[in-house]
Amino acid sequence: MTQSQSPVGYVLDRFAKPRWRRFALGIGLLVAAVFLQRVPALVVGVALDALLLGSQSYTLPFVPSAWIPAAPAGQAVLTVSVLGTAVAAESAAKWYGSLVYETASLRTLHEIRVVVYDTAASLPMPFHDDRDRGDVLSVVNDDVDNLGDLFAGGRDGLLYGGSLVSAFAFMVALNWQLAALLLVVPVALVATARVYAALLEPRYDAVRESVGAVNARIRDAIQGLSTVKAFTGESTERARVADASNDFKESKWAAIRLRVAYNGISWFSGTVGIWGLFLLGGYWVLAGPPAFFTAELSAGSLLTFLIYAESFLDPTRRLAVQVVDKVESAQASARRVAEVLRYDTETEDVDASEIDVTAGRVEYDDVSFAYENADRQGGQDGGTLADVSFTAEPGEFVGVVGPTGAGKSTLLQLLFRFYEPDAGTVCVDGQDVTTADPASLREHVGYVSQTPYLFPCTVAENVAYGDRDPDRREVVAAAEAADAHEFVTDLPDGYDTEVGERGANLSGGQRQRIAIARALYHDPEILVFDEATSHVDNETEAAIKRRLSASSGDRTVFAIAHRLSTVRDADRILVLDDGEVAECGTHDDLVAVGGVYATLWRIQTGAIAAARADDTRGQAEPEAVK
Repeated sequence: MTQSQSPVGYVLDRFAKPRWRRFALGIGLLVAAVFLQRVPALVVGVALDALLLGSQSYTLPFVPSAWIPAAPAGQAVLTVSVLGTAVAAESAAKWYGSLVYETASLRTLHEIRVVVYDTAASLPMPFHDDRDRGDVLSVVNDDVDNLGDLFAGGRDGLLYGGSLVSAFAFMVALNWQLAALLLVVPVALVATARVYAALLEPRYDAVRESVGAVNARIRDAIQGLSTVKAFTGESTERARVADASNDFKESKWAAIRLRVAYNGISWFSGTVGIWGLFLLGGYWVLAGPPAFFTAELSAGSLLTFLIYAESFLDPTRRLAVQVVDKVESAQASARRVAEVLRYDTETEDVDASEIDVTAGRVEYDDVSFAYENADRQGGQDGGTLADVSFTAEPGEFVGVVGPTGAGKSTLLQLLFRFYEPDAGTVCVDGQDVTTADPASLREHVGYVSQTPYLFPCTVAENVAYGDRDPDRREVVAAAEAADAHEFVTDLPDGYDTEVGERGANLSGGQRQRIAIARALYHDPEILVFDEATSHVDNETEAAIKRRLSASSGDRTVFAIAHRLSTVRDADRILVLDDGEVAECGTHDDLVAVGGVYATLWRIQTGAIAAARADDTRGQAEPEAVK
């Protein structure tokens, strides 16, 4: 999007322009229907003057006099024929024009939604760190939906414009002097519409922002429903949802109040114009041209003129109120959509290349990093890294431990290119990951988080996630390697069992093993376990430890661990403290050193011993009481 291009212009140019022929055909047919709609009033006025009042001869514009029957009966038949043909042609043009235009609009909105989602999903993590996920969801769904008003407003604007022009053209043909007088009303409405649009714009910006806030609040309340119920926080969440909804209501009401007020002004202006026209025209028919007017005006012509005047003033008012309202609402959404889409070109890495990973050697060389937004930090466990250097050889099992906030997860986020180092380099098989295409890089790095996300589909589909044509034998092999096959076969439908939303139909340990199977399915050269044993039972921890040991040797394995027992058998353990590598070595070496790791080990093993002592005392006390 260029600096001079408006958000609406950018959206239309990128998505609607390729379909301009369909849009033009649809609008052309709809405008033709508007012109055909004017024919019946003209024919009725001519028939009234010629056949009923006998005040004029029977003539029709654009119809040669030789075609018009001389007898009244023939003229009546012609009148009915013209009326029938005009109505049939209008209906056909309106039906097909609407079909063509709406199809083009829906296809355009579909493309916008897919591209906005694809762009949002591919944007770097700093973009998402600065935004609430509910607000991003609102852009992808609600704001794209609201862009329908842009196409509806554009269609209505052209139709109302066509109606206005056609009505005015017919009025000029009937009495150009009276038609010129009527121009005062639309000129006044157009002038006030500019003020109305300027006042409406900030109101609709506030409406779209409040929609995102409501979505975010409802999402949090629903996703955390078990916690809400456990702490009887229903009233608290209800109040929060009510506050967000009230903000939306107030911002929407501010826009509605302005629209209703301006609608009343425009309706009053149009009504005054019609009644004034009726009074002046009535005097004109009865007493002749008033003041400086000179043209003749018959009763039939006045009736037709009044019908056209209504179809002239009504679309003028709708242009000033309804179309402006729709366009301003759509512009607010277009600004939010364009804000996401503009990153599509700003963040495009044209120099990124496919990475060639064969061994899985990982090297950090004086890597430093700090989050741009220190308040959010992307949901990670620390804020900074300072001059971190180490090398993980192919097939090595490397544990990463340290106090909370030491930067453990942040360290390996850089390996995925979720973030870029502020200084230093991260290399895989000698290649700087910042020069690699992110998708290519991530094909070679498997990931298992402490809270794995499972999609609401089958076990097999979750294991083979990302593979559009999965091999069931490979799915089973990955599940067996993750110690998941046994429990999967016991499920009601085995690998075809639906896991539910976020894996709700499975236990925490089962979800974790499915996540491991998903990582192993793609057979990556590098495997990252991020606190994978933090929220699982001892049995699952033991299974994960077996996977860690089994996986090393043919791939490089990193294990971020809170439970030090998980990485006790690692080839090397990196100990991070305040973003720096404080220690590095095997478990035995680090315990012997008596540093940070040894302190953490004593705390964990001491806590276990104390808990066992408490249990022993708790069992002995009843005997003492006896």
